[in-house]
Amino acid sequence: MSQTITNEIKKAEVLASGLKSHIDDVKKLGITADGIKKMEEVMDALRKKDEEVDAMRKEISLKGREKSKLLSDLKSQMLTFRKAVKQRYLQPEWLKYGVQDKR
Repeated sequence: MSQTITNEIKKAEVLASGLKSHIDDVKKLGITADGIKKMEEVMDALRKKDEEVDAMRKEISLKGREKSKLLSDLKSQMLTFRKAVKQRYLQPEWLKYGVQDKR
């Protein structure tokens, strides 16, 4: 869970607890038990969404590493094939085999 979300949830928990324990006093301010309950429901929903987002971030990170590995493998294979063509054929023929650079 992100630190910002964690901090806000903790603040909301403390606020809900304090308001509940003094519900008679805060009713005068228009704060109701239903209102506090709704805030707690939002807090729970936020906690669940944040956990979902964390799981997605982990999955994206894993897929990103897999993608980088595949890119590295591709570049390595291409280098090997280019070298083979460049060593066997003269530069004017390289393009015929898909070797585009002259390096």
